[in-house]
Amino acid sequence: MTRVFVYGTLKKGQPNNYRMFDSNNGKAEYLGSAFTSQKYPLVITTEDNIPFLLNIPGQGHRVHGEIYKVDDQMLKFLDDFESVPTLYQRTVVQLEVKEWVGKMEG
Repeated sequence: MTRVFVYGTLKKGQPNNYRMFDSNNGKAEYLGSAFTSQKYPLVITTEDNIPFLLNIPGQGHRVHGEIYKVDDQMLKFLDDFESVPTLYQRTVVQLEVKEWVGKMEG
């Protein structure tokens, strides 16, 4: 299982959140909400208002999002859905947890 941080249309209340819970895509478990520890520029662009987090640490704002635990099938689905690595890149970010609902892991 892999932890992923989502900050755009995959968050609760956003138009693509249902994809996180479609078992055809794999398994995902909501763990909590968090902010990026560092500031990043968050740009909303295109006619579809797509959010892009620019990998320029130290500029912009701390970005709020959600942490999910996903299996390999869901991770592959998310990479395909987000056009990784063409449109988006998967990058490690440090987070500050705001709310944790997941089980504590040792």
